Amino acid sequence: MNEFTTYIIEALTKHFGYTLIELESESGGIASPWGLLKENEEGQLKGIVFCREDYNVSDDNWVKYNFSKNTNESFVKITRVYLIDGEIAARKVMDEANSNSLNGDNYIAVDLQSNAIAFYTGDEEELLQTISYYLNRGNIIQDEKKVKEEKPILTYIFVGLNVLMYLITAFLSGNIIDSNTRVLVFLGAKVNPLIDRGQYYRLITAAFLHGGLMHIGFNMYALTALGPLVEKVFGKVKYIIIYFVSAITSSYLSYIFSSSISVGASGAIFGLLGASLVFAVRSEDKVGRGFVNNIMSVIVVNLIIGFSMANVDNFGHIGGLIGGFVVSLILYRPKSLVSSS
Repeated sequence: MNEFTTYIIEALTKHFGYTLIELESESGGIASPWGLLKENEEGQLKGIVFCREDYNVSDDNWVKYNFSKNTNESFVKITRVYLIDGEIAARKVMDEANSNSLNGDNYIAVDLQSNAIAFYTGDEEELLQTISYYLNRGNIIQDEKKVKEEKPILTYIFVGLNVLMYLITAFLSGNIIDSNTRVLVFLGAKVNPLIDRGQYYRLITAAFLHGGLMHIGFNMYALTALGPLVEKVFGKVKYIIIYFVSAITSSYLSYIFSSSISVGASGAIFGLLGASLVFAVRSEDKVGRGFVNNIMSVIVVNLIIGFSMANVDNFGHIGGLIGGFVVSLILYRPKSLVSSS
């Protein structure tokens, strides 16, 4: 007996006065070894049995025998609840219901594939409401499981890599608060003369290094705030592409316009801001104009803060923003926020 049937049986016996009876049947067409019995206001006995797709005449004889034995009545009006999968099975049950319409029994076909009632006959309001409730409840539970399963794993990985590199930097620097510049250069900071010599890997490695505890603290806070949204909207593969393209364009623009040694994930984070802006603009009808304005405000405020402070690689920020925005324009395809690629 599946979980869905158990919920229905418990609800009907607890809230609607049905009595549980055991169906002593060896047939494979019975979906549950338990039937439900109730006397209605007119004194008529009503029975409920849960059936599989292959429920047949011999099963029906067994069910009627069981109900009669438990009630000492020769006639019990039976509602057959078919638990089926797909439209073809629903049509089969519908044909059977039409051919047996004169016997006065009711038929309900529950398509477990689509989590919906395929069709029903007769007036079984209590039963139909109960079935609908647990079908919807099942959909909600499935959605909740999907949301829980779709944790922003890549964001956690990016944060972990940045923190790991900072711990290595702190160990080599002998200082947890501030990073030694020579250590940063050794580990892969953006250094123009070394890039000129062919050390192009520094365009990426610089994005995983940080100059101090406050530096990495602010950047990781921003990454955990933005990363999950971009990861969910674009999917994991596109998220990786956006992150690394933004990191590279950030370092490259800094390489062209700034001769200073540069490190930090802020360029990649500005790229995530660019991706968020693409999503907001393309989905304005769903997220609202307010969300678009919020993203724009965050970008403008962060750029202003960057230009008002010393030792901030603003060219890196702008490069990351441009890279993230452009690549996201190319990659973005509207999709459900609870899906993942």
